[in-house]
Amino acid sequence: MHARLYNELVISLQVRPASPLLIKSGRSGDDTLDPTLPDMSFVRTVRPGQAEDEVYVPGSSLRGVLRSHAEKLVRSVAEGQACDPNNHDGKGQLALACGSNVQRMGVKDRKDLAGIAAFQAYNNSCYICRLFGSTVLAGRVRVGDLYRDAARKPLLERRYGVAIDRITGAVAQGPFELEVLTDALFCGQIGLRNFTIGQFGLLAAALLDMGEGLVPVGYGKSRGLGRIEIEFGAITFRALRDPGGRLLGVGVLATDTDRASYNLPAQETDWLDMPGDNGQRGPFFTRTTGGAAAQDWLNTASARWLPEVRP
Repeated sequence: MHARLYNELVISLQVRPASPLLIKSGRSGDDTLDPTLPDMSFVRTVRPGQAEDEVYVPGSSLRGVLRSHAEKLVRSVAEGQACDPNNHDGKGQLALACGSNVQRMGVKDRKDLAGIAAFQAYNNSCYICRLFGSTVLAGRVRVGDLYRDAARKPLLERRYGVAIDRITGAVAQGPFELEVLTDALFCGQIGLRNFTIGQFGLLAAALLDMGEGLVPVGYGKSRGLGRIEIEFGAITFRALRDPGGRLLGVGVLATDTDRASYNLPAQETDWLDMPGDNGQRGPFFTRTTGGAAAQDWLNTASARWLPEVRP
């Protein structure tokens, strides 16, 4: 199904810390050219046109937390629709994806993946792997890096901590320094392609919970770090077919062959009425919203994953 473009959705968002935030770089001051950096420093990058490196939020960090929370939501309703990432193949090795579901396809080694059709991988994957991807299936969600707003200088401070031995009650390690971010504004985008309305709804539910501070990000969650606030900007839906006043899922737009092969939702159900502005960019028909209406789109869609997940 990735060989065709049926529909696409792009969500623009702004993220700010609601509590001190630390996304560790994996390198301490001793490992870098800057010995002044603390033991646990915030991840940094250098962008084109920038003279110095700057803090940012990696898309992979955000994507991993989104997937983890989406798994919790799905398991709460239908446990079998979210595979166990710690599943082993009996030899101490992690399974390729979805545990026993992959074994049903005759996959015993990575070399066997070449003979697996895309629709077989999709149908034998759990609901989460269909959305976020696995070792046998490309995901539908793309989370870009979030870079700071140039007009708002990030505020960083250092904190100190120690590791306590639970047996003796003495200091086991430390003291060590943590570099936490207390104020900043990061901007980025999340993309979704060839999705059902239910898949959009699950992503929306995870994003809304994260924006309310229920899903912390980064290091030190048990210390109270990592809560964030999310402000949603423009949301743009596009497809090669005029959506009218609706968001159309892949079940409406796919060919009859793909709809049958991938067991997609029926045409009559895979859509949502959404207020917004229609437009056209080249061959694509678009539907766009922003501000409070963007939040309404997410709220409306956030319940639509339940009928797709429940048996």
